[in-house]
Amino acid sequence: MKLSENWLREWTNPEWNTNELAEALSLAGLEVDVVEPVAGAFTHVVVGHVISVEKHPDADKLNVTQVDVGEEKPLQIVCGAKNVVAGMKACCAKVGAVLPGDFKIKKAKLRGVPSNGMLCGATEIGLEDDGVDGLLVLPNDAPVGMDVRDYLDLNDHMIDVDLTPNRADCLSVEGIARDVAAISGADFNVPFSAAELNFSGACSQKVTVENGQACPKYLGCVVTGFDAQAQTPLWMKQKLQRGGIRSLSLVVDITNYVLLELGQPMHAFDLDKLQGEIQVRLAKAGEKLVTLDDKELNLNDDTLVIADDSGAIALAGIMGGLSTSVTDETQSIFFECAHFSPLAIVGKARQYGLHTDSSHRFERGVDPMLPERALNRALQLFTEIAGGEVSEIVSVVDDANLAKPVTIELRRETIGKRLGLQIEDSKVEAIFAGLGFECVATDSGWQVTAPTFRFDMAIEMDLIEEIGRVYGYNNLPETPVMAPMTLNELPESEQELHALKTALVQRGYNEVITYSFVEEGKQQLLAPDLPYVLLKNPISDDMKAMRTTLFPGLLQTVAYNQNRQQSRVRVFESGLVFYKNEADPTGATQVPMIGGAIVGGVADSGWDEVARKADFFDLKGDVETLLRMSHQLGTIRFEACQHPALHPGQSAALMKDGKEVGVMGKLHPQLAKPMGVSGDVFLFQIRQDALMTMQVPAAQAISKFPEVQRDLAFVVDDKVPVQALVDAVVAVDSDILQKVEIFDIYRGQGIEESQKSVALTLKVQHAERTLQDEEVDALVESVLASAKQAVNAVLR
Repeated sequence: MKLSENWLREWTNPEWNTNELAEALSLAGLEVDVVEPVAGAFTHVVVGHVISVEKHPDADKLNVTQVDVGEEKPLQIVCGAKNVVAGMKACCAKVGAVLPGDFKIKKAKLRGVPSNGMLCGATEIGLEDDGVDGLLVLPNDAPVGMDVRDYLDLNDHMIDVDLTPNRADCLSVEGIARDVAAISGADFNVPFSAAELNFSGACSQKVTVENGQACPKYLGCVVTGFDAQAQTPLWMKQKLQRGGIRSLSLVVDITNYVLLELGQPMHAFDLDKLQGEIQVRLAKAGEKLVTLDDKELNLNDDTLVIADDSGAIALAGIMGGLSTSVTDETQSIFFECAHFSPLAIVGKARQYGLHTDSSHRFERGVDPMLPERALNRALQLFTEIAGGEVSEIVSVVDDANLAKPVTIELRRETIGKRLGLQIEDSKVEAIFAGLGFECVATDSGWQVTAPTFRFDMAIEMDLIEEIGRVYGYNNLPETPVMAPMTLNELPESEQELHALKTALVQRGYNEVITYSFVEEGKQQLLAPDLPYVLLKNPISDDMKAMRTTLFPGLLQTVAYNQNRQQSRVRVFESGLVFYKNEADPTGATQVPMIGGAIVGGVADSGWDEVARKADFFDLKGDVETLLRMSHQLGTIRFEACQHPALHPGQSAALMKDGKEVGVMGKLHPQLAKPMGVSGDVFLFQIRQDALMTMQVPAAQAISKFPEVQRDLAFVVDDKVPVQALVDAVVAVDSDILQKVEIFDIYRGQGIEESQKSVALTLKVQHAERTLQDEEVDALVESVLASAKQAVNAVLR
């Protein structure tokens, strides 16, 4: 919420300077992001009246002007602005003036012609660029000789307040002023009085509200006979500009002015363009609307619209339609001022790629009692500036669906417990009175009724928060918190997620946190077989699908870093993935995962060599580290697999008890460009529950008897996984076979092209006696037989 400090001080004027005001707002929960002057520092710039303009005798692009600045004689000023004309009013910096940037105005000669000052454009006096190539044109009624700082009210600051979603009541000057008055103790004064309008007769425009739950209140009236050429006053333009809104036309400016002043969105229709009665209803499937910004929308049937007999003419609470817009030729206006339920508006603007000041307010909640007052204010401003006749107000109100004031019990003892001090009853009542609440004293405290503009009041703690922030958090005592601390014990059979993260960090990874909602197209590319959940009100169109894998966020992070010239990237993330499940109350099954991605060199390049690129087995080593930490390396198998996101020849599934608990491999080459990455990217993800159970260590005596080793080289088909051969050897029923290790894999001379040689070391030992050669030979024979039967392996 942007606003002018001077405008705020029209409502309440505490004895604080600008910085103190900003600090007080922030301490009260209305965080001030920016405070900046509306103009640069300058002096001796006055309103000048250009009496005459003549061409410079020696310069085609210069003019010699005579400027009246309210002194005995006009000033001769040489000016190069293209828009300088006789009779105009402009900003004139006199000799001795100092402009922003410490630019001093002195007497000068330009091409031999004396110049005693300078005519200024907007940027030259530190104002925002007004888009005019030349001088800042002032209104014809600007008083000659008046200091421009006073005339344009430039001794002002723009304050930008970053409001939390629950404080929709402060999306107006009145709302912020109410809080400032309550915090400071200064008087709160409405700087205008409600005008008694003279109605010219019944409203000719009929209104029907078909959905009273979405629109419980709709007001409107017709204005005719006004001056269509009337211009927005300078003071109103300035306040709008400092509120972040551009001046467009008198009608639009007035609706925007009331929006900033009171917080009530409004709209105006060209009455002559309306066809039949106004209807507030849901859109029909396939109905179209061209909005004021000339964007054609295909409306959904859950969208509330304002319509007439021709169809939809506005998105309710969001934006008007082009077909009924007010223009310079408009002779009759229908002013609309309505209250829309937040649930009817929330998410609808984003659904159509829009975000307006109106939708921003209605989504958070607008006071349902405000439309009458806001419409009266708008009509008062319009008739004062442009005249005209106002019809009686047509009103459609559904009281049953209007939000009712909430009454909450506030206990005196709870204030002391929560804030650490007991505040006087009179102070509590004064705080709530200043905020617009009603207090009725009871034996234990108060019955507090929240005003209709405070949608965020629901429980007792909400009231205590109001007391704390208005009383001043910095005025509350420092009270030590006395609470027992119970440390949860981690069973020895459970792995700690933090330990797994630390292990990855020690291996050169960086932890990242990415969004749980991702682009639907990328979701379909990376996991086309997994059903996913679509958000009804996504932040943006490319963040509307709940992720079923961690890969989209990891790849986005890799792309982000590669785009910033980081060729070596190692990142990991732990988080939830969401599988669509209609049987679940939330609509999805949530599964904790841990995943990572690597690309680039195994290590940073040194002065003597360039680090080799990371490959599948580097990633496998990282994954095995996690498995080894959880004592799962012996229970989880790596099996070749086909995964839509991974290279078919460099991907593996992690299997545990016959179920897939993870996957790893190289990103499929066809997905590198759609994902925005380059180089060979390797990815993994594992279910956290597969890593969180540890094997409890059990002490075992070391055998005193010698260990025997037998090295066996098997020839198997090249397509046979080495793990299958190892499994066949381990499957031999023996109490003396302690361990099987691979020490060589060979392809080449002496081995057929379709085969490979796999050399294993068998470690054999008995715990209670020395082994005999016959026992070892018998074990070897059993191993050979098992390998032959399982994978058709023969001894080399």
